[in-house]
Amino acid sequence: MHHALLLPEIVATIVQSESSSPGFLHTCLFISKTFSFEACRILWYACGACEHEENEEHATPKIINLARIVIQNVTRAQYYADFIHVLTFDKRFEAECRDEASWHKELVSLQFPQLQHFTLHESVEATERNTGDMIIHYAQPNIEAFVVYQGSGISDSLLEKFTKSCPRLEILELSRISAGNISRDGLTRFCNEAHALTYLAIRAGAYTSWSYEAFEAIARLPELTYLKIPDVQDNWFYSICNTDSSTPIFPSLQELHTGMSDQELEDLPGLVPNLYELVLDLRNFPRSNNILELASNFPNLTLLEITFGVESRVSGYDLLLLARKCPLLESLEFGSYVRRAPYPSGCRCCPSIDDLSDDLIDEVARALGARILLLRITLDTSDLLTWQSILSLAQHCRNLQDLAIPCDFDWQETMNGKPKYILPALNSLYLIFDRNIRQIRHANDYEEETIEYSASRMFDFAPELSRFGVKGGNDADNRWAAKIRRYYDSVSQ
Repeated sequence: MHHALLLPEIVATIVQSESSSPGFLHTCLFISKTFSFEACRILWYACGACEHEENEEHATPKIINLARIVIQNVTRAQYYADFIHVLTFDKRFEAECRDEASWHKELVSLQFPQLQHFTLHESVEATERNTGDMIIHYAQPNIEAFVVYQGSGISDSLLEKFTKSCPRLEILELSRISAGNISRDGLTRFCNEAHALTYLAIRAGAYTSWSYEAFEAIARLPELTYLKIPDVQDNWFYSICNTDSSTPIFPSLQELHTGMSDQELEDLPGLVPNLYELVLDLRNFPRSNNILELASNFPNLTLLEITFGVESRVSGYDLLLLARKCPLLESLEFGSYVRRAPYPSGCRCCPSIDDLSDDLIDEVARALGARILLLRITLDTSDLLTWQSILSLAQHCRNLQDLAIPCDFDWQETMNGKPKYILPALNSLYLIFDRNIRQIRHANDYEEETIEYSASRMFDFAPELSRFGVKGGNDADNRWAAKIRRYYDSVSQ
């Protein structure tokens, strides 16, 4: 063997350069100790993390692989665990083997001294298996990102472990946590100490422990850029601005997901003027009447999503104001379509709107221009707009990729002839109809040839369309939609 192959730097270069070749890393394991070490370092950098950027070019061991090694030889398994930086329990493997969360009892016998990113995805048995007493083991000293999408029984012990043993923690997400035992004091203590946090998502995992004190502690975290929290109650912003503290409020915040009243949203721009992503859930608040006008006070906004409470109203002119005052807006969603939220039966689950017309949508489209990529609107009525609104968007918003819009039109008239404007980038189109109106006005039983022709015209209008659907349509609408989907499927093959 050439003496150069005794140098770790040379071996590392060789192994890295050929790591994408099938079977190469496994072959290296048997060549020499040096090759074995470098191959292990690359191969076991991640476990169960199929899409992590560090291992795009080679296979990644699954959780089951590591668990089976534990069963056979814990010492050998620990050797591999020492290399792991990324550990992901991923639901994608449930079809070919048992739920990955079922291997916790094997993996908790190991230490992960280099673990930086830990993720537990949703799965059928995740609530029962991803319990607090199990997942606390993965709060290792070098952890930077700790994400639990589904679990149960998380308590103050986990947060205390983060505070005492995980000084590098930057990302924390706790979602869909059942029977959580985090106390209000425990959450507040953690937030007072988690100075390195840049990303905190606890909206679905900390409702019972949520308090003003925790909110105030979060507001003073110096590095926090992303925040997803339970509802902000009335006067919380006022109270926090009047505390006797020199520490800045939300000094770095850029993305906020929460719920709040119109009153609180009115105060927010003065505290977080540079917010560029705002996601609001208003279901727990009194009806909103001017939320779009208030949201327009964030000039750097690129994304706005709103799930409305019952009997809310918006104004078409406020929609235009938002489009004009937020020149960076790329994504806008509002109405029940955003979340498909479980509203009470019989309630007005979508906002009503004043002053909406095709002419106003034309002005909105002009204001949004080529920058808008996603536009989804759901209202309590679908007969105010026609196909002309969609043509206005095609004329002025050439980069639009995703559109959901309430409207009413006749298929045959709309699809007759070559379209004047097209949406070249559109890949998703969702048309929201009013079923009662469609039954009365557009119940024609069209000939199959007519539907076939119109489907081809839709392809001319949106050549990149891959997802198409209608909501609230009659039988004829559903036939049109099915034919359009089949036509696109045949063209794409």
